[in-house]
Parts: sequence; structure tokens; C-alpha cells
Amino acid sequence: MLGLSEVGRLGDDWDELFGEVKRTIAGVSTSVGLWRDVDSRGWRLDIDLLAEPGDSDVQDLLAAVRAEVEAAGVQVASIASRR
Repeated sequence: MLGLSEVGRLGDDWDELFGEVKRTIAGVSTSVGLWRDVDSRGWRLDIDLLAEPGDSDVQDLLAAVRAEVEAAGVQVASIASRR
């Protein structure tokens, strides 16, 4: 659903990055990556903003990514923001 490139191998304990894509949503450039969290053994989506958007643009971006993730059958537990 997110259009992530295929990176990494699920059977390889050393592989952490499994997919990534650069996107522009609501005028905001971003890089989205799917990572295996080695500590929790869960999955993590990292969203890196490649621009300095206004708050409404950030909310539009997060809503679009959240909708795509949930459409793929994954429940979003939390969203952390870092700038």
C-alpha cells in the first residue's frame, strides 16, 4: 500500500531495513522506511520530513500515511515526531 521498495531479508537477523520510499504528500517531501525493531522484535515505520512544512501539512501527511498503513491491515499504535 505504501509503495515501499523491497530491501532486506526476513530470515536474516542482521537485516533491519525492509523497505523505503520517498513521497510527497500535501506538498511535504518525506522518506518512509519500514524497520525491524531489534529490541522489541516488532516493526517500526520511520517518517523523515525532508522539508520544513507548516503544522497543517504535517497533519495531512501523517493522516495519509496512517490511512495507507491501516488499509494494509496494520494497526498504528503510536506516532512519534522528530525534527
